[in-house]
Amino acid sequence: MKLRLLLLLSMLQWSFSCFSVQAITTPVVYYGKVLSGGKGIANVPVTDGTQIVLTDDKGRYSISSTSNAEYIYITLPDGYNIPMKGKVPAFFQKVPAQPSKKVHFDFELTPSSTDNKKHVLVVWADPQVYFDEEMPQVQQASKDVKELLATNYQGIPAYGIVCGDIIGDINKKPSYFTPMIDAIAETEIPFFYVIGNHDLDLNVRSNEHARTTYKSYYGPTYYSFNRGDIHYVVLDDIFFIAKSYLYVGYLTEQQLQWLEQDLKQVTPGSTVVVAMHIPTYSREARRKEWGKESTMKVMNNRSHLYELLKPYNAHIMSGHEHYNENYVLADNLYEHVHAPLSTLFWQAPWACDGTPGGYAVYEFDGGKVNWYYKCVGKDKDYQFELYPVGASRNKKEAVVANVWNYDSTWKVKWYENGIDKGEMIRFSGYDPAIYEYCEKNSSTFKHKYLGADITEHLFYAVPETKDSEIRVEVTDHCGNVYTRKMQQSK
Repeated sequence: MKLRLLLLLSMLQWSFSCFSVQAITTPVVYYGKVLSGGKGIANVPVTDGTQIVLTDDKGRYSISSTSNAEYIYITLPDGYNIPMKGKVPAFFQKVPAQPSKKVHFDFELTPSSTDNKKHVLVVWADPQVYFDEEMPQVQQASKDVKELLATNYQGIPAYGIVCGDIIGDINKKPSYFTPMIDAIAETEIPFFYVIGNHDLDLNVRSNEHARTTYKSYYGPTYYSFNRGDIHYVVLDDIFFIAKSYLYVGYLTEQQLQWLEQDLKQVTPGSTVVVAMHIPTYSREARRKEWGKESTMKVMNNRSHLYELLKPYNAHIMSGHEHYNENYVLADNLYEHVHAPLSTLFWQAPWACDGTPGGYAVYEFDGGKVNWYYKCVGKDKDYQFELYPVGASRNKKEAVVANVWNYDSTWKVKWYENGIDKGEMIRFSGYDPAIYEYCEKNSSTFKHKYLGADITEHLFYAVPETKDSEIRVEVTDHCGNVYTRKMQQSK
């Protein structure tokens, strides 16, 4: 009997201790208005990160939620300026740590004086700054963006997205988040942000706590906004497993449910841009080598994202892989994996695949989009590099072209002494410039694991004579033609 009593007391003590560590969640109603000049804006989506409601004809909203909500935020409607606070888009309100039963949040928007039907999107991936001496190169990239827009897009509104890995080392103090925000703001256009694996807090016990620092600078890690006829969605596809720096590419069920609701506000057939850090697809998948895919390098539940995007003309923007790659996944689904702005972690002029440091530019006109890769410090027509016979360790007998933004719709033709020789042959190998650079300079790299890597956007052709003139003509997805030529030496 005594033993049974002790056992019962022990069980009660255990149950009370379990109860004491559980978070206390209370019902909360969040309410308010979305306004412009004191007048309500109708049909604006408002969310607590789980559910979405629309404002009524007077701009009013009400969400029955809980104290677990971190933010109340809106999908920015077209026709209004991007509200900024501290040089970061301010489309959200932070919920207090211990909210009352009713919490009031208003959102004030300013009408835009420009039409977004035509607009430009600049996409950076993996700036990933580790050291002070790398920051001026970020500022140079911002200057390049500013000059490009002033020269080619006067009067056309422009926006930016950073596809994650904004900084290199989350544990470095003071954090580089603030100087990066300042450096990117030198573009003088609003930039939206995506969380990357390098932007996660590492010394935490679970995935749920890994975004505390990031959120203190940028707010929610998934959200949406509208510009012209384009619906933009930013997602957080990193799941931190709280072991060292390890993570997997994964969309949580909460995000998928939120995305389902978000896309219900979008007309089928519209163009949707989805930005995230870890790509959904891979070169291994393209070769149908499914077992070789790394769970850290792809979004593992991608098929469910693809299913949600079926009704739309969708473009996925990602980074993470530190090379440039494009995947035509379906007639209505295209993924752009962006080369890193940081090249080889700022240790070389090129990324591991030979893509020069730069960023992508997307030109929107209604629902239509064209795009190109802009190398920092180079003319916008610089779209590939041409190497002479003997430069490539993989194809020593051939001239080699690296067409870094290639996809299956492009044509890569070559001419010898003015004679059309047809299309060059695609192959996988090392870009000659980055391979040679790493051979000569790797001993001085700050990160000793760095080096050149195989790329799949190389092309070769074998000339008939040693002293012939070689011209390569590259036609991109929208018919733009880029040409480079060289005289072969005897």
